[in-house]
Order: sequence, then structure tokens, then C-alpha cells
Amino acid sequence: MDKEHARFILRCFRPDGADAAQPDFAAALQLAAADRELGEWLARERADDAAFARALQAAPVPDGLRDEILAGLAAQRGEWGEWAGGAHPDDGPFIGALASIAPPVGLRGEILRAMERGAALPAAKAKPLPWLRLGAPLAAAAGIVFAFALDRPFVPPSAVRPALAEVGSRLPVNVVQAGFVRTFETPGFTLEHKNRDHAELFEHLHQRDLPCGDCGGIPKGLRDVPALGCRELEIDGHKGSLVCFDLGPDGIVHLILFRRDDIEGDLPCAKHPRISQSGAWSAAAWCEGDTAFVLLTAGEPAKLAAFF
Repeated sequence: MDKEHARFILRCFRPDGADAAQPDFAAALQLAAADRELGEWLARERADDAAFARALQAAPVPDGLRDEILAGLAAQRGEWGEWAGGAHPDDGPFIGALASIAPPVGLRGEILRAMERGAALPAAKAKPLPWLRLGAPLAAAAGIVFAFALDRPFVPPSAVRPALAEVGSRLPVNVVQAGFVRTFETPGFTLEHKNRDHAELFEHLHQRDLPCGDCGGIPKGLRDVPALGCRELEIDGHKGSLVCFDLGPDGIVHLILFRRDDIEGDLPCAKHPRISQSGAWSAAAWCEGDTAFVLLTAGEPAKLAAFF
């Protein structure tokens, strides 16, 4: 297991120590204890999570917020009549605007996980935060209030311009790569569905109406490599898919799939992928049928070329 693989696994580690006995987590924690750089990274992650939890605990919850959120959700479902009796006439625009907010999929779970994290060592028991006793309705409120703050980490404007596409436009391949790295490096990154079987993962993506191609679209060098899992990958308003493969000691390789119509420019076929390197990441891009593929891993381009 290398450091990238360990970071990937430790991003999913539950702070109450429930995962410590599992072989993958145990190996990642052992590497973090032996490697100073990885250990310092893990300590910073825990400290950031603890600071976020403290800030969230300190945020005052306005009176009546729960009822306002439930009323907004009722209005979105067309059940306004059940809530209108006690509402002030001026509340309509506010409730309508609140109902129109759509937090990213899985955000509520990410917020709750972040709140549970403390500054203790990974194997230590973390005490439940008092805020959690307020229950699911206030967690949903926090999900709406903090949706954009968590899903879009701050990046200086000069760094954003070359890495973002105009909303609604087609995505250049370099924007896909930058969007993946931004998502992957966000605290709390995890896979939505975990399974080592390729076919099962692609069927899951198909059921969610996400780009999935099929197992035949996987480069031949990855067809016998066990998978880790998959998730939705949204970049500048376009929905794609991410499937991660476990290379063991050589790390992880990430396969990104988008509908061909969402990707800008010409792409070669799978027999002659376009391979490039940007910083620590190498990428291979190609298309097959109505699906565009980008394969990424940390390391030299030769590492990707071996899969084709």
C-alpha cells in the first residue's frame, strides 16, 4: 500500500474506531504511524474536522427554522395547504426560495460524519456531539445552509478560471481532470457504492441513469483488477460517473465516464488513447460509442499506457 492508497482509505475512516480492525484500514493506519508526512496529513485532517464540528456546534439555530424547512419541502411536493394555516403571507417568497435549493447527493451524510469527527487519535472513541441530539430535521437544515460551502472548497479566483467551464457548456477534458481532482481532494470524499465486481458497479450506475458504458469499455489491463467502488461525479452541471480500481501496492486508478455529448473536442478510440500528464496526475482520454472515458492515476504516463 502506498501513501495515495492510504489517504484514499483514511478519508472513509470512521473516527469511533469501528473500522480499525478491517485489514485495509489497519494497514493504512499502520502506514500513517510509520510515515511522518502521511501522519501529519492525517492529523491535519482530524484537526480540520474538529474545527468544523466546533464551528457548527456554535452556530445558533433560529427559532422556527425546522417548521420553515418542512413547510418549504411540503410546498415543493405540492402539499402547501397542510402548512399554510399558520404561515405569514410574507413568508411565501422565502419558503419558495428555500424549497428550490437542492443540496448535493449525500451531503447530509457528509455533514453528520464531519460533525462526529474529533481531534483524538483514529482508534480512540469519540463522544457524540450534543448537536446531534437535535435530530434529523436540523441536520437537513444544516445540509441546506452549508451545501455550497462544503461542496465547493475555496480556491483563489486566479486558480479557478482555467479549471472551470461555463455552466451548461461542454466540458474540455482538462476541466474533467481538474474537477475530479478537486472532488477527490475534498475532505469527506467517499464512494457511494462499494463492490469489487465490475459488472455490479456498472449496473448500479445504469440504475441511477448515470454514464456507464459497459464492462467492455474498461481497458483490457484493468479487466482483471478488482474494483473499489463507484459514485456520481458532477462537474459544472454535468453528471458523470467515477469507478475506482485497486492496484494494490501500485495505488489506485480512477475511471471517469461522461456522455460523449458533454465533452468538448475530438477524442481518439480506445486503441490509441490520448495520454498526458499534469502535475502529479497522469490521464488517458478516449471515447467509445456514446461514452467518453478519462483514466487517471498518480504517477508517470507509462503507468497508464500499460493498461491499453
